[in-house]
Amino acid sequence: MLESGEKVEKLENPGGKEIMNELGGKQSGLPFYTFLDAQGKEIADSNVMPKNQNIGYPGSPAEITAFENLLKKTSRHMTDEQRAVVIALLKTKAPH
Repeated sequence: MLESGEKVEKLENPGGKEIMNELGGKQSGLPFYTFLDAQGKEIADSNVMPKNQNIGYPGSPAEITAFENLLKKTSRHMTDEQRAVVIALLKTKAPH
């Protein structure tokens, strides 16, 4: 019988942990995300909170603001209106 941690690991994407580590997410936890350009070069990642902590799912006001700043930095084709829709949705779905 598998231990609880082993069960979770069996459900993860094969090779995902190694890719996450390569992209700077070794200490980040999930969800961790990285924004890449068309050539696969990293533009930014979700480690933008104080002390280089991971945003994870942006739920707090500070996390939502950090995520909005990531979108501004990385999504040059996203309009202000489109970004506002995403941020409004995060605010309404934020864990309480």
